[in-house]
Amino acid sequence: MGSLERKLTRRQDKEARKFEKKLAKKLNMFDDLPENCLTCEKEYDKKNREQAMTWQVVIKTDAVRLYCPECWDKAKGLINKYMEKQNERAD
Repeated sequence: MGSLERKLTRRQDKEARKFEKKLAKKLNMFDDLPENCLTCEKEYDKKNREQAMTWQVVIKTDAVRLYCPECWDKAKGLINKYMEKQNERAD
């Protein structure tokens, strides 16, 4: 019974280490945060709390992308229009 518990503990420790490595890698990607919006080139101030709360950060594989609220809203609007057209065609 003791070896089963030990085996389970080792597995949990291994999974926890794997999770911590993934999390650390993602957090380190914030060091690569761009200094401006990807689409409109508007400057981003990393020390500005309001910008930190309103700007969108998208992490895809090894790329970090930053979008200002205006560009993000435009993109969402375009996606919504596209989805509406697709729904109309499906009907």
